[in-house]
Formats: sequence, structure tokens, C-alpha cells
Amino acid sequence: CAKSWMMHNIEWGVISTISTREATKNMPFGNIYSFVDGTCDKSTGMPYLYLSDMDQSAKDLKGSTDVSLALSEASTLTHHDGNMPFGVQHTCSISASGIGDPENPPCARLVVTGKFVPLHEGEDSVDSDELSFAKRSLFQRHPSMADWPDDHSFFVGKIDIIDLWLIDIYGGATVIDVDEYFGLELQSDGTFASNDSSTNLRTKT
Repeated sequence: CAKSWMMHNIEWGVISTISTREATKNMPFGNIYSFVDGTCDKSTGMPYLYLSDMDQSAKDLKGSTDVSLALSEASTLTHHDGNMPFGVQHTCSISASGIGDPENPPCARLVVTGKFVPLHEGEDSVDSDELSFAKRSLFQRHPSMADWPDDHSFFVGKIDIIDLWLIDIYGGATVIDVDEYFGLELQSDGTFASNDSSTNLRTKT
């Protein structure tokens, strides 16, 4: 379940949007973003972001909601809680004497693609419970966010996933079934197992 472990334990990645800047209009634009998929002890599989209206990615997403989030297992080499999966040092860390490299296929890479969905404030909003959970999760796992400037128009959004592309071994990528992905639930030992009754937080149609 590398895909689920990565979404829950990795804390930042690169989001790519369709640029609205005049010099790069309609070209890909990549930007570092922190994210969560839930609190430390609850994994939803849904990537939640905390964005500012002033940031270019947020501006792009007003033009097109198409977005991808790229994650690398190599980012866990400096994970603050030391929760590093077995073998990451060997497969992801660059050294003259080893095989490690972030582009080395056993150093897992996950790209999720979907539509960006902002979560709206207000007691009457259908997003209110999910927004509260997402904000609590973001502030728990990225504490500095709570102190970011009020006048920068920060807001919470999520990526409604339509595709998951994974490389974690030689031989090419695997495209993960989205329903199978959302059917996995975090267990008390940190592993993931199938749970057909798990809550699906994807956009309601």
C-alpha cells in the first residue's frame, strides 16, 4: 500500500496547474505545497491544501481547476518524526557508493491528478464539517499555518482525485483504481487495509 502510506506520511509535494501568467499562459506551472490527508491518526486519502489568493497556483486554479500533486518517497529522508519506511535510505538517498536516487524507481513516486475543489465557510455550507476537519488536520500537522497572515486570504481546498499514477519498482508505472484507493483505511499499526465501509470524501454529484 505504498500509495496510501505516501499520501498520509509525506507532508509536501509539487502541485502543477495550468498557468494563467501572460509569459507562460497555458503551460504547466509547478509549485511546492504542503498538504495533509487527515489528522495524524486518521487518513482519508483526500489531499487537503491551504492556499492564498495571492499565490500563483491559486490564481491558476481560478482559470482551470485541473491540478496534479506529485509526491516522492525521497522527501521522507528528513521526516520530522523519524517515521521512515524500510529501505528509503538505500533507494532514495544519493551517494557515490549506493544505488539511491529520487528518480530510482524503487524510490516510490506518486502523482495524483484531479479537479481542485475549494471548501466554503459558513454554517449553511455543505462543506462545513469537512472544512473543519481539513483545517484542524492542516494546523495539527503544519503548525505554522495557524500564524500565517490574515490579510493573505488563505482558504482550504482539496483535490478530487480522478487518477493515481505510481512507480515503486522497475518495469513501468501502475495506474491505481480510485475506488480501491479510497477503500483503504489506516490501521493502528500504521499499515493500510481494505474497508468497504470507509467514508468517501470525493465531491458529491
